[in-house]
Amino acid sequence: MANLYFPICALFCSFLLIVTFFAKKRIKSAETKLFSGLLITSFLDSILMVLIIYIAYVKPDSKSLYYLNKLDFLQYLFWATFFFLYFYNITFRVGKKKKSIMPKIVIFINIVISILIFISPIDIHTKNNIMYASGQAVNILYIICALYFLAIIISVLFNLKRVKGRKFIPLLALILLAFVLLIVRSINPSLLIIPAVLTYIDLIMFFTIENPDVKMIYELNKNKKLLESMSEEKSNFLFSMSQDTKKPIENILEVKKMLENEKDLKTIDTGLKVIENNARGLKNIINNVLDISSISSSKLAVTNETYNIYPLLNTVLSNVKKKMNSKVSLRTNISKNIPMELYGDSVKLKQVITSILFNAAKFTKEGYIELSANEIVKYDVCRLIIEIEDSGKGMSVEKLNELLKSNSDLEDTDLLKLNSLDVDLKLAFKIIRKLGGFINVKSEENKGSTFTIVLDQKIKQEKDPYYSKYIFNKKKVIAVSDSLQILKSMNTLASKYDIEFLTTMHGNDLVQRVEDGEVFDLIILEDEMKQTSALAILGKLQEAKKGFNTPTIVMLNKNKESLKEHYVEDGFNDYLKKENLEEEFDRIIKKYI
Repeated sequence: MANLYFPICALFCSFLLIVTFFAKKRIKSAETKLFSGLLITSFLDSILMVLIIYIAYVKPDSKSLYYLNKLDFLQYLFWATFFFLYFYNITFRVGKKKKSIMPKIVIFINIVISILIFISPIDIHTKNNIMYASGQAVNILYIICALYFLAIIISVLFNLKRVKGRKFIPLLALILLAFVLLIVRSINPSLLIIPAVLTYIDLIMFFTIENPDVKMIYELNKNKKLLESMSEEKSNFLFSMSQDTKKPIENILEVKKMLENEKDLKTIDTGLKVIENNARGLKNIINNVLDISSISSSKLAVTNETYNIYPLLNTVLSNVKKKMNSKVSLRTNISKNIPMELYGDSVKLKQVITSILFNAAKFTKEGYIELSANEIVKYDVCRLIIEIEDSGKGMSVEKLNELLKSNSDLEDTDLLKLNSLDVDLKLAFKIIRKLGGFINVKSEENKGSTFTIVLDQKIKQEKDPYYSKYIFNKKKVIAVSDSLQILKSMNTLASKYDIEFLTTMHGNDLVQRVEDGEVFDLIILEDEMKQTSALAILGKLQEAKKGFNTPTIVMLNKNKESLKEHYVEDGFNDYLKKENLEEEFDRIIKKYI
């Protein structure tokens, strides 16, 4: 029964690998699917080997040993197959658009080999408590496995530039262990270590297999932080602008009050100059905002949303059919590989396609109009290539140049046309440019025109609660201060910790968030702010949410350090000294997070 040691160890190890791997939800990529096959075949092989050795020990002449050994041979065959396909996939990087025929070839080969293994004879040796198999079926198995491993090595050698990183460590381990197996087999053929070797290679692959989950989490986290940063900057800018506009208005009102009963002309003259200076300052601030607004109004308002390109094109085609001459045929050639959910301004894209098609229908009296749609997908972006060709009137060189050289800025008349859905070709060109794409035109008089729209659109990623839970389960900390410098310093300090750190310059924003149900793990409030105080914000938070118990820290100046105990009595959990911000921030985070 000594032969059982290695198979039993392999059985327990492979079982733990399966539990660990399948316990958590993973992206179903080609690599993870093939690795799943390796794990399952190793586990089944270990079970069969333990069963075979036990039966050989209890009942050496049992006929079941013959069939169990052949089933075990199939497990070796499947494992070698999955191993080959895994390395073939990561070496040649076969994409979704161009599917490889290799899996079909491998399936056909395995069917033939499986039949040969079952019809070929094997010899079962069960003398002196030793069990091993030999014969023609064993030789066939070893030959086909050797060919698979040779194919792996050849594919790697032909793609040496891709052979970088730790994913190829399992291949090196297999080559090394293959030599060990040959040596052990020649010395002691009864020592059954193949299941242990296969499981050991699976274990190495478990730590080296490319994990797309991590990449996705990183990208989502990065985008989330970027959006939060933009939101905070916008909020802080608006708060800063409101403070800048309030101050000169307060000065004007204060001087006006002083001059109401003033009779001294010099004092009145000085006061008027103060009012004038504050008014000019206020005008400059407002002008700056108006300049920003005027720039924004000259741009096209882009409304991004999730849409499906197929019903959009079907609707457009259905509308243009009503405008077409009966002698004109409408052709379509729409790729089936365009992602179902894109993210962009579908309304304006639809207006552009409709405009070009209607123009084609207007000037094509006979012949055809053809709409083609194709895609180029890279990472999370889909490049739409929509081509509209007609056999109509065409355009002169002068008109074509006029169209291509038209100013890309939108005018008020363009916006009116856009709102009334009256989009001509010039406006269609402007819209596509504003959406980040371009239109290419080829046209000859009396021969027809071809418009090619090229536009990049984001591909909507599928939401997965597993990833959401992973990303959004970080401890959430928010700091409130009307000093941008303090908030920037705290943001820098927070980057050292694995926390989600938010900032705001006005307490009402925090109160509103809490009222809306947002949950924070720690709140830091600056005590002395222009518009309010930390104590006032704490009171509003306690009113906004019954049973409010979020740890709340007050930031104190050095001159108020002696009053720290009073703040704790008022409801704050702790205090933080601004003069020693780095050490104090570190202390608070370690204590409450």
